[in-house]
Amino acid sequence: MAAARHLFDEQGYHNVSVTQIARMAGVTHAMINVYFHSKAGLLYALIQENNASQIDRLAGSVPLHGSFDEKLHHIVTVYAEGDLEDPRLLAVMQAYFWQWPAETETHNRLQLRQALAPLRQAMRDSRRFSHRTEEELDDALEAFYAIYTHGLRPAVYHDASVSECIEAILRRSVMMFDGLAQTARSVT
Repeated sequence: MAAARHLFDEQGYHNVSVTQIARMAGVTHAMINVYFHSKAGLLYALIQENNASQIDRLAGSVPLHGSFDEKLHHIVTVYAEGDLEDPRLLAVMQAYFWQWPAETETHNRLQLRQALAPLRQAMRDSRRFSHRTEEELDDALEAFYAIYTHGLRPAVYHDASVSECIEAILRRSVMMFDGLAQTARSVT
């Protein structure tokens, strides 16, 4: 996996063969195919490793008594710093999301739910969202994830800094969460 990460970063995912990865790792390409099924499977293993690392980094570090906005800032910062350690590899990983099989998507959804659990808990802990249903919280998490992933793109394509990306993600997310916090107005 280290060899694949290095080669994908250096040459780009599409410019690297399983044979090159195997050579650098000191194994046969058949061994890679047995364990990962393909180069795409190896990339997915890197995605899982990346996600698990971020989940571990965030576990237990969200301030228990902070405001919702403080918790949101902490969560976004931890995830963005991790995701943007290697913007080019992030771009490859994001592109692969659109190509993987349905069973991979199912597994990824479970991991994503785990990754977003601290934000869900922050929403539950905040009185601002106490009037919202579980379905509405799920919808908000989906919207947040879209805002988050889109907010990383400037680092990939325009050399934006991590802090610039975090600022944009927070600005957009706060607008969405402020809207969610409002109670429905009756229509006469």
